[in-house]
Amino acid sequence: MPQILYTVRATCRDVPQRGRFLAWLSPNHVLQVMAAGASGVRIVVIDRAADTAPAIVETQYVFPSRKAFDTYVRDHAPALRADGLKHFPPESGVTYERQVAEIAAEF
Repeated sequence: MPQILYTVRATCRDVPQRGRFLAWLSPNHVLQVMAAGASGVRIVVIDRAADTAPAIVETQYVFPSRKAFDTYVRDHAPALRADGLKHFPPESGVTYERQVAEIAAEF
């Protein structure tokens, strides 16, 4: 059964906002997602040549199976997403993109 890679890309207006986002994200939010079924997490700051806007953070969660991911989406994601929107509402300028993929191989 393939593992699921769930990526959330947050685009912040600028580097200071990215710093506030990272402070909210880790450790509390990512630990809540792990308690809800993720088996691993990686936070990636997209490197830009000069710290210019936008400032992007990708959080990559690994779920052990599609079933574990579906349970997370059904039972836990709504409250966790609502918390994120409470701290970074649409008018803050932070936007989110989500992607779900199966991990085909790791070396």
